[in-house]
Amino acid sequence: MPGIALVSNPYSRQNRKHPGRLKKLKKMLPNDTLARFPTTFDEMDQAMEVFKKVNIDILAINGGDGTVHIALTHLIQIYGDKPLPQIAILKGGTMNQTATNLRIRGNSVSILKRVLKAYKNKEMKLAHIPLLKIDSKYGFIFGNGAVCSFMDAYHHTGNPSPWVAFKTVARAIGSIIIRGKTYKQLFEPIKLEIIADGFSFGYKPYLAAIISTIPELGLGFEIMHRAKEGLPQLLAPHDKAGLVSRLDRFWRGRALSPEEFDDTVGSTFLIKSKGKFKYTIDGDFYGSKGLLLIEKGPVLDIITG
Repeated sequence: MPGIALVSNPYSRQNRKHPGRLKKLKKMLPNDTLARFPTTFDEMDQAMEVFKKVNIDILAINGGDGTVHIALTHLIQIYGDKPLPQIAILKGGTMNQTATNLRIRGNSVSILKRVLKAYKNKEMKLAHIPLLKIDSKYGFIFGNGAVCSFMDAYHHTGNPSPWVAFKTVARAIGSIIIRGKTYKQLFEPIKLEIIADGFSFGYKPYLAAIISTIPELGLGFEIMHRAKEGLPQLLAPHDKAGLVSRLDRFWRGRALSPEEFDDTVGSTFLIKSKGKFKYTIDGDFYGSKGLLLIEKGPVLDIITG
């Protein structure tokens, strides 16, 4: 089975915590020369060039959401028009939201073991998930405004984890109720014009703009439930949206009031601002000068079992 390759982030929290795991994963591959541990973008490109040349069937990515986003971006850029391999997500990071959405269980070793067995027996279960294309980058979740503020607060704890994320959300909810300092830090409005498939929602203050191809964004909140329709979903809460009173609807993935949220699905989104703004793709931060195009990207075949 020469068609399985592995790319792994050696610096992810889980990989640093279990240093022997990378060696074990490498030994599990039928062809261990297809195991790569890039530490630079150039090394990532070199790995993808090799994978393209030998025509791999499966690319296993071992790292968190950020590693998956970076690996997929370089994969698509290198492959060009060539069909992409199937993708196995091995959950090697602190946050593994895409794998959580797809109900992928286990650790990196057990997941790769299942993938190898399924590949050998030709019994792979696949999910077909579209990516977002944001400029020349690819990922599953885009966010700005309060999303970036929350991610900043989360990472600045120095110990990111699902439990820290839960505490950050709880602190934010409490601050919303009393209009405290954290509320002002996390929910400062950002003025945007959002155009979805040619329709403009107008120029107005938003708490955030979120676009996603997967429904659950963390902690069980299936906020982007319409992404199940096969197109990216936009959800943009207005500045005065009643977030606390709507948390139950967030949790259950119910429809939200158009008076408080702009909510649609589409293939192309244009975000305009009169100034620069920061945004995140799957937890990694970037900056826009004020005009950002987000499109539905290629559909991936992701192995779920």
